[in-house]
Amino acid sequence: MEKIEELIKLAQSGDEMAMQEIISEYKYIVSSVARGYFIIGGEKEDLIQEGMAGLFKAIITFDTSKDVSFKTYATRLIERDIISAIRKSHTSNNEVLSEAIYVETDDFSSEDNPELDIISEESYKELYDIILKSLSDFEGTVVTYYLKGYSYVDIAKKLGETPKSIDNALTRIKKKLQFLKERL
Repeated sequence: MEKIEELIKLAQSGDEMAMQEIISEYKYIVSSVARGYFIIGGEKEDLIQEGMAGLFKAIITFDTSKDVSFKTYATRLIERDIISAIRKSHTSNNEVLSEAIYVETDDFSSEDNPELDIISEESYKELYDIILKSLSDFEGTVVTYYLKGYSYVDIAKKLGETPKSIDNALTRIKKKLQFLKERL
């Protein structure tokens, strides 16, 4: 039996040291997967935290008798939890703009290369600028409030508009930003 399988069985039986060792050894997968996603207006740490929850679930639910590697299984659960968090963050009000955007990146760890964090932050700012330039001033204001978590009704009150006009604006925004999927 492989070392990882032994550690998983120990962790599943409640061995805290085994759990910590697995988490320590596989947390790089969480960073790697999280680096490929973002939530406009959100923090990368939120995605990492969701990914860590996926890693924990993988440890608890992994079946050593199946013919699949733990790394493959863990990666799948981490990715699912991150995507689920992104969808949940955008569907709390309505389902406009509810899709995660995947950004292809190289397989470099930002822990080993701090420059990647700066580049990533610059890329985020550049993308946000592209989004705002693609929208009217009204639409830019609406999407900014929406991505901060305001409901249609709250945005409408802040802007002196009707909730229906906010819904219409978000529908237009979604159509205007379709080009980003092709570009990314």
